[in-house]
Amino acid sequence: MMRLHRLLVPLICALTLAAGAPAVAAEHSATSAGAADVPATQLDAIRRLDFMVGRWAGSGWVDTASGRQEFLQTEKVAYKAGGQVLTVEGQGRDKADPRRIVDTALAVVGYSDQTGQYRWEAFSQGHVTEAVPVVGDHFFQWSLHTGGPTIRYTLSFTGRTWHEVGEYTLDGGVTWRQNFQMDLRRVA
Repeated sequence: MMRLHRLLVPLICALTLAAGAPAVAAEHSATSAGAADVPATQLDAIRRLDFMVGRWAGSGWVDTASGRQEFLQTEKVAYKAGGQVLTVEGQGRDKADPRRIVDTALAVVGYSDQTGQYRWEAFSQGHVTEAVPVVGDHFFQWSLHTGGPTIRYTLSFTGRTWHEVGEYTLDGGVTWRQNFQMDLRRVA
């Protein structure tokens, strides 16, 4: 179990850091090039994520087998492809030595008219994660099912703040244990 935990912690950290990257709202417009070809339902669904768009900065921590590690985080969330997707691009730096990058990640959020679902695809440290996120009012949650533990990340947005909690369960969701937290402020 400890070996699995040691293997999953870097993945969890990487995916979590990917979970929070910002964008420039000016790139998103129904009149953007190519937007006329995108179904209105798809554009409307992505616009529900306006609360995530922007540049964010702050700090966080992750519990690992060797103890709690603190990091500084930046996220850039932007509309792309005529407003039909959001990109979330994050970079984490060691809080003790900010010159040292500890993670970079990129995620893409889209919406399928065919399935009526959002799609989250994240790329970090050689891993690709695909998930169907839950989108609410200033709320975004996605989960990773590993065949062992299930890991979930819950992002809550209030005004200019982004609060994210990472948790895992070993018993099918009866109990959850927090092993990650990130608190960011909108800087642009």
